[in-house]
Amino acid sequence: MSITAILAFSGLSSLPAHADGGNMSPASSDSPALSQVRAHYLVGCGGCHGITGISASDVVPDLKEQAGYFLCSPKGREYMIHLPNVAFSPLSSADLADLMNYVAFGLGGNSVPVGARPYTTAEVARLRQAPFRNYSLQSYRLDVVRDVIHACPQAATVIHAYDLALDKREIDNK
Repeated sequence: MSITAILAFSGLSSLPAHADGGNMSPASSDSPALSQVRAHYLVGCGGCHGITGISASDVVPDLKEQAGYFLCSPKGREYMIHLPNVAFSPLSSADLADLMNYVAFGLGGNSVPVGARPYTTAEVARLRQAPFRNYSLQSYRLDVVRDVIHACPQAATVIHAYDLALDKREIDNK
């Protein structure tokens, strides 16, 4: 989905960028403002995970009210940054930390565990140096999901739905 289509769909197409490359500002005082982190989400993540973090969850995991669960365990926390589209993002580590905090704490909503700490620029810079590469992403995710569910049992009812749908598709395709 192009940025124009995303902005048009979300009602934000009338937001011009400043000539100096600064933040976007509303065309009029009654237009909504699009923050830089939200723009990064829409361009880098929203096409698959949905504009509001709700996707075709049997194909792509939902983020809304789920992403925060990954902060329940160190494996889950690292997984969010190790994903190829995250680790290889063209964003700076500072912008990527802001984006991942938006995903985890903003879209994650009530799924964020008490006491979870935000990603830092240094942590993101370190973690993105070791992206997922050499084995099945499905197996990696399943291992991480098991670890997250062990740390936060309440996550079992929501974050595992994607994995079950993936398993069903593999069985149906055999």
